[in-house]
Amino acid sequence: MIESERSTDLHAIPRMRRMVVGSAILAIAPLSVIGVVLTSTSWWEALLVGLTLAFTTTLLKEWRLDGYAPRAVFLFVFAGAAYLYGAFMANSPISFMPFAVVGALLVMKVKGHRLIASLLLALVVAGFGAVSLLTHLPTLTLVIQFVVVPAAGTLYILAVVFVGELAWELVREAERAKLIESELAVAEERVRFAGDLHDIQGQSLHVIKLKATLARRLLEDDPHRAAGELADIRWLVDDTVAKTRELAYARYEIDLLAELENTRALAEASGMSVSIRTELDRSTRAHPLLAHTLREATTNLLRHAEPSWATITASAVDVEISNDGALASGEIRPRGLARLERRIQAVGGALDFSRQDDVFTVRARIPAHRRAASTAHQSKVGERR
Repeated sequence: MIESERSTDLHAIPRMRRMVVGSAILAIAPLSVIGVVLTSTSWWEALLVGLTLAFTTTLLKEWRLDGYAPRAVFLFVFAGAAYLYGAFMANSPISFMPFAVVGALLVMKVKGHRLIASLLLALVVAGFGAVSLLTHLPTLTLVIQFVVVPAAGTLYILAVVFVGELAWELVREAERAKLIESELAVAEERVRFAGDLHDIQGQSLHVIKLKATLARRLLEDDPHRAAGELADIRWLVDDTVAKTRELAYARYEIDLLAELENTRALAEASGMSVSIRTELDRSTRAHPLLAHTLREATTNLLRHAEPSWATITASAVDVEISNDGALASGEIRPRGLARLERRIQAVGGALDFSRQDDVFTVRARIPAHRRAASTAHQSKVGERR
């Protein structure tokens, strides 16, 4: 079995193979039986043709959309020789069926030239049958039995096999699409996890760096305050480890009110003036992506800009961060915020960027009714993980 089929062969492919093979047998076998009954002149002739047809159907068990068993070519040659002999003797006109069935299966492997190959097969079958006209007195009955009926029967068999292959291919493509969709969902979840991990650890490490620098400067002049900064560093490390563990088990959800306090502490540690206006309290729950927006914007302005002030306005449905650290050559749409924009749009919200002179502003808004839907979705994701 080829690799492209192996990935989707666990579910729909075996079932579809059985359906296609069964449908082909049901479409071809009754006509074969009728043909044997009507054209056979003796019981042994009927038995021989019947056994040949039964043997031919076993090849259908190895029907594949790509490639074919080597013995198919051998059986094609054998069936062709048997039919040619029957035409030469002008008996068993129905013996073209094994030749046509195997030929039709092989024709389907001729990619891009199936129509030409199909017509060629029908002509070959008719040509083999025409041998009977050379060895016996040509009659209309002989022409119909060994030329017209075999050619028409071959085209019918080709149509049956083609429809089966087409349906099979559609099912396989649908399975591939489902597989790609599931892999894409996993990849998106990994990107989201990596982004959350970056947010948690990136900001904490930045604060730790600032506090460590401050503690080093205070070590000689104010040992007591330096010890307090080191204690804060220890707490930050423990908190980061705990949040990382919660994230790994899908229990971590960033809180906007807590993030506002973290932003204030981070701004003060860096010497930046920050003004926060909010009506949030402990009973108000904002969408976690608003908190992610605040965290990402704060991290960007501290790492990539040199602001002297920042103004933050937050509510249960939106957050706005402005600062005077925008540079003329800076990115108007940082990559982290661009990724966050796609996540916010996915839950029905919007993320906007603007710059006026040296002031850079980020605004995120998520309708209140999206909060419950997002929480329920994250709970389901956590249960699956």
